[in-house]
Amino acid sequence: MKKFTLFTAILLCLAMLLPACGTPATPPSETDGSSADVTTEAPVVTESPYDENGFLKDDLPDELDFNDLTVKIFIADYNKAYAEDMYSEGYNTERLNDAIYAMIVNVEDRLNVDLEYTIESYVWADYDKFQGSVKTRIMANDGSMDLIFNNHNAAYDMLEYEYYVDLSETKYINEDMPWYNQSIKDSLLTDYVHFLAGDFALANVKNTYAVYFNADMYKSLGYTENIYDVVDSGKWTIDKMEELIKTCYSDLNGNDKADPADRFGLTFGDTNKYLGFLPAFDVKIFTRTNDGYDFTYGNEHALDVANRLIALVNTNENVLKGQANGKEADFPDWMISSGGGNNASRVFIEGRSLFSCGLVADAPAIINAINFEYGLLPYPKWNEEQENYQTTLQRSCNAMIPVCSTIEDEASAVLEALASESHRNLMPEYCEVSLKTRYSQDSDVSRMFDLIAHSTVYDPGEIYNNGTPGGYIRYAINVRLDWMSHIAANRDALVNKMQEVVDFYKNK
Repeated sequence: MKKFTLFTAILLCLAMLLPACGTPATPPSETDGSSADVTTEAPVVTESPYDENGFLKDDLPDELDFNDLTVKIFIADYNKAYAEDMYSEGYNTERLNDAIYAMIVNVEDRLNVDLEYTIESYVWADYDKFQGSVKTRIMANDGSMDLIFNNHNAAYDMLEYEYYVDLSETKYINEDMPWYNQSIKDSLLTDYVHFLAGDFALANVKNTYAVYFNADMYKSLGYTENIYDVVDSGKWTIDKMEELIKTCYSDLNGNDKADPADRFGLTFGDTNKYLGFLPAFDVKIFTRTNDGYDFTYGNEHALDVANRLIALVNTNENVLKGQANGKEADFPDWMISSGGGNNASRVFIEGRSLFSCGLVADAPAIINAINFEYGLLPYPKWNEEQENYQTTLQRSCNAMIPVCSTIEDEASAVLEALASESHRNLMPEYCEVSLKTRYSQDSDVSRMFDLIAHSTVYDPGEIYNNGTPGGYIRYAINVRLDWMSHIAANRDALVNKMQEVVDFYKNK
């Protein structure tokens, strides 16, 4: 399998800049006065690894032709959050829809395939039943699925049966490309990669945690420092956020109590947005080691983060606490539905909050409703010493090839082509349509979009536990629990389950 590396890129760039071998840069000097013919070779033209817009191209062979083969794609559309951004029936002049349809058509034409989509929606109450039905179909070899996109990554299920092929061994997938998330491989115990997340699904950008800010309020509070410069310098931390919100609260309705009619420094669409602080502050549930995983959810750093967040949400007057398990109908003063079971902060939208923690997916609900200048930022870091800004997904869309497929090579080419096409064309279009900004490095919002979209990390504890452990911090914040006793009560169950994973792969 071909791998693209930085070294390869450097060589390719040098090849384009330097004279080709055998072609002198200047005419040869006469040495003996002879009139012998001098033969020169034609310049060697090296194709750039980047497309006309500066995006890295994939390395699929140009001559691929699958003879009008039908490739069956199954989208498990959890909460109807995935399919609308992955499938379209045709052009309708709506920019994002047309970009999605163009992506499908381009892949079909390029590979000479017919992409046949099946979409099934389900909700949390039916989660286990639905995932069980997917496994049943795979084991029955019913021939209905060659490529699966699903919220469930089946990592723990793979201990009982290898439902999905090793994508690192497929013919055409290059998992080192920038359209795939790299932290997944770093989290797995072996080289067996049965699922990937990445730019093949807009959901994997839309569902990343992000911070919106009211630029007009920022100026009215007397702040003159360019907040994007703060981010670029690595100084956008929780200390900086708390410094900026410290004088924001105002009892606008004069009822002597904090409520959504007042002005705040920080709000949340709902309590799910607390979860974004875990990766942002580099808290790890499990940390990968040479021979397994260390449980680090109860270490000193995790304790410090938990205590800081509990205090921030519950005791800082400048922060309006989110509503647990809330819906717009239940808490209309707090939130506005942004689709897919998510909510944006109504207080922020109505101009009464400096910052709001949300998702990139909240952008249409926010930007189409506000009457002030907005900005987009990553979640802050824990401190300046922390190297990177990090985020994660409220829900991830994962790609897998089931073992029941008889065309795994062709399916791998389809996934690679879809991911590449989406990365180079669909993602920039989504940025412009949803964030109302030109996609370019000259745009601060566009730069922040790229930073957020490509700083997603996966925790082994979440991969093998289907998102459960992260919820512990949300619960602790909601009810002001003592973190050490809370995590101690759940530690053994998490460690024992992870040990099953370690034992399985060691004996494999």
